[in-house]
Amino acid sequence: MGSFPIKNVSKKLYDVKAPRKKKYLIENRALPAKWQTIPNFQIPVRRLADRFDRKMLQKSGTIFLAGIFILLIYAINILDFKKDATESFGSLYRNKDALKEAVFNFESAEVVQSLADANQEIKSIYSRAKNSGLLNLSQFFGLTGSQIGQIPETLENLSALSETGLAVAQDLDYLKNNGLHLLIDGGGADLTAALKRIKDNLSEIEKLNTKFKNQAPTLKGLSPELASLAAAIDKNYIPASLHLYRANDFLDSLINLLEQPDDQHILLLFQNPSEMRPAGGFIGSFGDLIINKGNLEDVKVDDIYNADRQLGIKLVPPRELQGLTKDWGARDANWFFDFPTSARQVSDLLESSDLFSQRLIHFQGVIAINTNVLGSVIEILGPIELSDYNLVLNQQNFLQEIQYEVEAGRDKKPGQNPKRILSVLTPIIFERLGQLSDQQKQALVSKFQEHISQKDIMFYFQDWKLQNFLESIGVAGEVFQLPEKYTGDYLAVVNANIAGGKTDFFVNQRIYLESRISSNGLITNRLSIQRTHSGEDEKEWWYRAANKNYLKVLTPPGTTLVSLSGNSAPKTKPNYDYAKYHYDEDLKAIENNYKFSERFNAWLGGEYGKSSFAAWFNVPAGESRELALLYRSGRKLNLKNGLEYTFVFDKQSGVNGSLEYSIEAPPGYIWQESESEIFTHKTHEVKSREIITLTLLKSS
Repeated sequence: MGSFPIKNVSKKLYDVKAPRKKKYLIENRALPAKWQTIPNFQIPVRRLADRFDRKMLQKSGTIFLAGIFILLIYAINILDFKKDATESFGSLYRNKDALKEAVFNFESAEVVQSLADANQEIKSIYSRAKNSGLLNLSQFFGLTGSQIGQIPETLENLSALSETGLAVAQDLDYLKNNGLHLLIDGGGADLTAALKRIKDNLSEIEKLNTKFKNQAPTLKGLSPELASLAAAIDKNYIPASLHLYRANDFLDSLINLLEQPDDQHILLLFQNPSEMRPAGGFIGSFGDLIINKGNLEDVKVDDIYNADRQLGIKLVPPRELQGLTKDWGARDANWFFDFPTSARQVSDLLESSDLFSQRLIHFQGVIAINTNVLGSVIEILGPIELSDYNLVLNQQNFLQEIQYEVEAGRDKKPGQNPKRILSVLTPIIFERLGQLSDQQKQALVSKFQEHISQKDIMFYFQDWKLQNFLESIGVAGEVFQLPEKYTGDYLAVVNANIAGGKTDFFVNQRIYLESRISSNGLITNRLSIQRTHSGEDEKEWWYRAANKNYLKVLTPPGTTLVSLSGNSAPKTKPNYDYAKYHYDEDLKAIENNYKFSERFNAWLGGEYGKSSFAAWFNVPAGESRELALLYRSGRKLNLKNGLEYTFVFDKQSGVNGSLEYSIEAPPGYIWQESESEIFTHKTHEVKSREIITLTLLKSS
């Protein structure tokens, strides 16, 4: 437990070289000239006159003129085809941005329609190429290696690529609209069949993509539109191949998981952002999703304390939690900002509990959802009546009513399960999810997309192929890994509510980072973290309590802290005897990196390849407090015109608030994006990962 599995990162990359440029018969001339000056296509009239009589000469001349006439017809057709082809390719190229936006927004119906239109146009161009006789003429004159001669085969491959891409889009649209219903309502066979079709078609796309890449250079001289298309293919070929390979690996493993004859278990974590933990919110409850042959057979929801009571192993908890508990359990195991690490830790501890170990249950994966996701689901399903509790839950009252029942409700008695209300609610939700209308399905997908983009939903799987793909599409909640030669900055602000009630429900956090690049390339940052607690007038004590918060700031490696103000006094650690306890390797590796600084009244250290500063930052109800830091980068930028600079902000799951970022260019430079020395970015809807790429230009 606590150790990382070895990740088999695939090294498969296509070693594709641009085709060696052939010496064409005629180069760098307009199309008509090519046909007029083809070598060996000349009739030696005088030699014919010497050998044949005038009648034969007239006959030969007639044949010659007829041949010229036929060639002119072909030439006209080819010219018309070239015009049609370049115009159509230009149209396809201009529409690519709309298609790209539809893909990123997961608007599958729009993607299908766009691909269908493109596919029809490509087929029309290909048909025109065949009817024009271009293919036959190219073969007759040995021009199959030329730019014109390559068009038919290129179009044939492009048509196949478009057709296969359309089939994938149609299946994805089908799964988007029906996947959840198939999983819940016994449609596992249809679900698996659709995934297999997608996998087969992606394999075909992978082959066609390679063919098209090899043909693309021949298109560059035909028109600016085709040159742009060829350049786009060159630029995106390796990333596209890598994504296709990952997707195929993902589908292989997913299909294998769904086709297993035995029950497969997926752990569902309900993270409550009213009480923050580094990977999300406090895990009060969890669900065991039991899947068999692609069908969701059962959902068993339980109180996580029930599993922890049956945990035989004794683990030393994180240093900051030792004032709250002597033993580390699954309830607090999402202590790592990196969700894959937290997910492994929680599932390991649950599997070690007698609740699961005696039945040899192993979790194949973990899905974490913040409880506000359930609020969105209830908004779409409509009010849910719980007659046992005399409650009608809706989006507005859902979380507060659930928290009341857990903290002070009818089940809050010795021997009772205070989380029983979730065990009653969850089956009702899943049953109604299987009965959604088409309009509700669209609304649900839209809500899930919004929650995923804000890190309210995260996924982890033990299978490295599944996990590798999830990380590549940004839904795994992993900490961003800085490239070896990183030019830019990084920030993450990580909160942990320790004995501060459910106060994060009423805490708003504002992060403001002001960066300045000096003339020698060093970055100086002023970071302000402002937290406002507005729960002072609430009835329940768990909202009115002081927000007791242990906060970490993650920055690029080598960063030096210059000043820190606004932090609270650190808590005294209890003197427990941990002689017979075990230390978790992941936790020990991180804590050994931190040293307490008397100067700053804080811990300085590092984790996940970052420098880190950690301090207590408490806010009483009804007040606002500010934590202010000044720190400098550890390495200098190589300042030059056109330098690309990237700022990355990793959001903490479940935290409400805003991000404001400004950066001042070094003397003598401006930012291309703002056309000034200062660039600013503000958002009140922070994405799971904000990435800002800027370009440095010398000022005139």
